[in-house]
Amino acid sequence: MKKTFIILTILAGILLCAVGYSDSRHKTQIGHRAPALVLERPGNRVSLEDLAGRYVILNFWSSTDGLSRKSTNEYTAWIRRNPDAPVSLVSVNFDSNRTLFSEIVRRDSLLESNQFYVGGDTARALADNYGLKNGYGTLLIDPQGIIVAHNPTEAQLTDFIIRRKG
Repeated sequence: MKKTFIILTILAGILLCAVGYSDSRHKTQIGHRAPALVLERPGNRVSLEDLAGRYVILNFWSSTDGLSRKSTNEYTAWIRRNPDAPVSLVSVNFDSNRTLFSEIVRRDSLLESNQFYVGGDTARALADNYGLKNGYGTLLIDPQGIIVAHNPTEAQLTDFIIRRKG
């Protein structure tokens, strides 16, 4: 009887973990509305609700994740090459040190107005809400707030934002 109880407890734990994981991943599936997002810092506040009517490149990154840092630079370069595109870049940094974040923004010549640092409970809640447990990534959100691509390439950005804006 004791073994049966232990096995049932383990299975229940696995089921709860699977449901929790699938729920957070489900929130950011292509075709679903992007979860709510509000980021603030002195002199700058941004929310997905405020950006309705524009495409949004929502980029999550950290200096400890080389691919996410590289993508931040690539999306910034794309924005600079397409200044008239109806798109907003929102880059969210999860570094453990705000000074390191600020130095990377300066050294990489990132668009400071597009960069937001999050830490502590805010970072944990945001990572959970956007299903970032397995790493950072980028979402392309359409003007209606629907996720249309994960980790979009430059070609996908051009296709969705430039070719379809007409």
